[in-house]
Amino acid sequence: MPPLIEVTHPKGIYLPEADLWLDPHFGVKRAFVSHAHSDHVARHDLTFCSEITHQLMVARKTAKKSGTVLSPNLGEVLEWGGWELRLLPAGHITGSTMLHLTRQADGATLLYTGDYKLRQGLSAERCALMQADTLIMETTFGLPKYRFPPLDAVRAAMHEFVEQTLVAGAVPVLLGYSLGKAQELLRALHGLGVPVMVHSSIAQMTEVVRSHLGELPEWRMFDAARVHGHALVFPPNAARSPDLRRLGRCRFAMASGWALDPSAKFRYGVDEVFPLSDHADHPELLETVQIVQPRRIYLVHGYTREFAAELRSLGHDARALGAVDQLELGF
Repeated sequence: MPPLIEVTHPKGIYLPEADLWLDPHFGVKRAFVSHAHSDHVARHDLTFCSEITHQLMVARKTAKKSGTVLSPNLGEVLEWGGWELRLLPAGHITGSTMLHLTRQADGATLLYTGDYKLRQGLSAERCALMQADTLIMETTFGLPKYRFPPLDAVRAAMHEFVEQTLVAGAVPVLLGYSLGKAQELLRALHGLGVPVMVHSSIAQMTEVVRSHLGELPEWRMFDAARVHGHALVFPPNAARSPDLRRLGRCRFAMASGWALDPSAKFRYGVDEVFPLSDHADHPELLETVQIVQPRRIYLVHGYTREFAAELRSLGHDARALGAVDQLELGF
């Protein structure tokens, strides 16, 4: 049995044998970038990522113009400096990927999930796991109480919220991050028969990935003069903008996995919350470990210590990696 691939956490996740950083938030010589959310992106000399992620990084002006980007096809083996690299779909947002590494000298393997979910969403590719000796996984929702309801039920509740708000003569405003959650909301609104207006930042991101999304509702840029009869999709940080305040009566709903918390409405200051998440819930985290069958597990983001203790009670070698915590907290 080969020795495990070394994993360190000096100020981010670093693989010293490969001289490779995983989702560092600062510029480095070589990095794997799992997706284009701002907290996972920086300007690197050499970047491994999917082509869609690279396009989004360029659109967001977070790609280093002088740097090199390697974007192998999903599942394709890329040989590099004694290693085999594979990008696997992560199911988080459009273009998000996991990294699977094989050390050619002895066949030792490592899987880094980045942000991911196993269940099929509406706007991201279906997640694909591979067995590995070492698993580095995110555990944002690493407590047993986080079990998301079926997508169809969440979508039906969203449709009811939009329809009832319009009947009441108000403007329904659905809140989600410009990249990822907003595209999921647009896909969820397809079939309702209600036209949609979106914030400019959402329009920009949606245009970049539009060919990968499937069917969308009729949508256009936000125009306050023509808002009647439309549902709005806005990022959370624009929810209290002057443009929306001038509309008069609006009803706001936040889409987030944290909607499962009893205090979510108060925390976000909204009329409704929907548990629509682009992260794995607790059952999916356990399923991930069962599928990957790792010899050692490192946990990052969220409830790392709690989930590590749970995994150890089940007989796994699991430990929290660094003092990293990622929560989708309000605006």
